[in-house]
Amino acid sequence: MKIRQIEVFLAVAETGGVRRAANRLCITQSAVAKAISQLEAELGCPLFDRSALGLRLNEAGQSLLPYAESIASNATRAAAAVAACATGRVTSLRLAITPTLPEEVLSAAVQRFRLRFPAVKLIFSSGFFSDCLPKILTDRLDLALVMAGRHQHEELTSLVEEPLCALTQGVVAGKGHPVLAPDSDLKTLFSKAEWLTTVQDEVFLIRRLHDFGVTAPRCLTLCDYYTVDALNGTSGALSLSPLCVVDDPRYANRHLEALDPRRFPLPPLTVSFFRQKGVELSPTADYMRFSICDAFKEWFEKRHRRFVQPL
Repeated sequence: MKIRQIEVFLAVAETGGVRRAANRLCITQSAVAKAISQLEAELGCPLFDRSALGLRLNEAGQSLLPYAESIASNATRAAAAVAACATGRVTSLRLAITPTLPEEVLSAAVQRFRLRFPAVKLIFSSGFFSDCLPKILTDRLDLALVMAGRHQHEELTSLVEEPLCALTQGVVAGKGHPVLAPDSDLKTLFSKAEWLTTVQDEVFLIRRLHDFGVTAPRCLTLCDYYTVDALNGTSGALSLSPLCVVDDPRYANRHLEALDPRRFPLPPLTVSFFRQKGVELSPTADYMRFSICDAFKEWFEKRHRRFVQPL
């Protein structure tokens, strides 16, 4: 089975005819017919139903299709990666990774990436939504893995999104906070508490509190960094956060707990790869994306994750 045969197979499957496939590939019709005949002979069965209307994939052809697409895609990426290394065009990879990505996932992904691209310099910058968006739009990032809420997605309509996972969003507080008691009066405690949230989430939080019956929080502190970090030493404060932080080893010494999300339901947050429409990832960026996805899958399958759901 040769790459050229696979490319011809895909062209015929997509166009439905030998002539149209030949035009797409800029080769002769006889070359297309020969490639398909050789592929069918090698696999030992026809791949198309032939009629006066053209060629249509049969059951065997349908079973081959996803594998053929994968082979063609990997062949293109492999050629691009070799060409980039041979010409010395790729020397660095600019990354922005959300701090909600578990440390061990990023570490495993980087180790895997280094085995393939040991000479590429990795440049990490802030992975917060407000910092990433202008950089993505102005092509100052090669790969961005960003956490965003549904209320922020209007700003992302000009981008291509590839979701990695969904995170339960809710209220985080220090251990023993009155709000965590099963029978606590949430409306009263919410109205009296100091709230910590990011600048871009201020309007969202106020609206959700209003819908819950809290006219306005007594005290609101806005941060341009991860709000759960501000809980350290802030007695009695509540943070609007992804609830997975309470299980994150990086915050083990903070003694954080999550309010039962059923008591104050909020839409989930999405962690996704974003890029500009019409802009393809470079071979190095694409391999890092693949490495992160693979490492995340392994991390998730190790044990139950209360507030994380793969997408």
